[in-house]
Amino acid sequence: MLPLVTLAVTGSPAAAGLVGALALAGRLVAAPVAGVLADRLPRKRMMISSLLVAAGAMTAIFVGLLADVATLGLLAAAAFVEGIAQSGYEAAGSGAIRRLLPADDQKALSRLEARNHAARLTGPLLGGVLYQLARWLPFLADVLSYLLAAALVATIRTDLTPERAERTSFRTDLKVGLRFVWRQPFLRFVTIWAAGINFTFGALVYYAILTAGRQGVPAASIGLILTIASVGGLSGALAAPMIFSRVRPTTVIVFASWAMVGLVVAMSQARQTWSYGLLFGLVFLLSPLLGVIFQSRVIALTPDELQGRVATVMGTVGEVLQTPAPLLAGVLVAWYSPGTVALVFAAVLALLATYTTASLRQLRAGAGATAGTDPDPAATAEATADPEEARR
Repeated sequence: MLPLVTLAVTGSPAAAGLVGALALAGRLVAAPVAGVLADRLPRKRMMISSLLVAAGAMTAIFVGLLADVATLGLLAAAAFVEGIAQSGYEAAGSGAIRRLLPADDQKALSRLEARNHAARLTGPLLGGVLYQLARWLPFLADVLSYLLAAALVATIRTDLTPERAERTSFRTDLKVGLRFVWRQPFLRFVTIWAAGINFTFGALVYYAILTAGRQGVPAASIGLILTIASVGGLSGALAAPMIFSRVRPTTVIVFASWAMVGLVVAMSQARQTWSYGLLFGLVFLLSPLLGVIFQSRVIALTPDELQGRVATVMGTVGEVLQTPAPLLAGVLVAWYSPGTVALVFAAVLALLATYTTASLRQLRAGAGATAGTDPDPAATAEATADPEEARR
């Protein structure tokens, strides 16, 4: 609801985009430090601390709106701090996954993805309803949700402390993470792919919210669009194990990449709230399939003591491009028709799909030429689609 609150306070789509960009900037600024700390400090303690900081940022917005003194500066600062906290939580959480789930079990990762989407499912709709009742209510709910998450993390009994043979400097730790990602062709490919997807999806979400807001669509209906998208993500995550057992992961990757282009092109013709929701739902249905394929291999490739840094390096590259996405969406919505803006994003996805198709072929050929010394995303994905088959 932060974009809608900013739009209501300032009346400017560009300001709403700026606040969203600052939230991403906070994550970006904190990412290098968070990645190194996640491989040094007890991850459980780091996750709890980050959640409490995020709760404090949302409390500031809640109080500002309740007292009717919220300003663009307050919203921007709180968004920036929340972004920093999210960066810390995600860096520590990425390292914890290997301890809590089998690294090569795509079914487990699919269930985790499904639970994440299920948790988000009612959030946008509830946020829209609460926003209609009072602008401050969604942020009170955010505060409570962060506090609840911190309490739940505190109940984890598994030791999440990273394995470290020796202590080195911050700069050395960061370089090790960068070199590890750079030297793995598969990790380089996923890093670039994820950066493109994060940028486009981030811009698309703001495009839908701001376009609907300018057209006078009720906040609850805007929340419904994002809820339908979450339903699509949940459905894709639940269907992932069945799809992987019947379709080669390489086929899934290429098909999903190009299908998303077609769906965003269709979005350029959408005029009704339900049609936006349906198309977003189909786009988000495809994304978990790719995410599970890539995530399982990334976790398997990365040693425990590098999990936080590798996840942070890959995520930071994505967020470098994602940071201006909300601002770009706000500017485009202010200057051009909704159909034209959707076609711009479809063109970006088409470039990304072309890159994906070409990269998979090149890395497959490279893996064959080097007798498997470099991880081939196609072969690797197929091997990890069924862990029992891979072991045999």
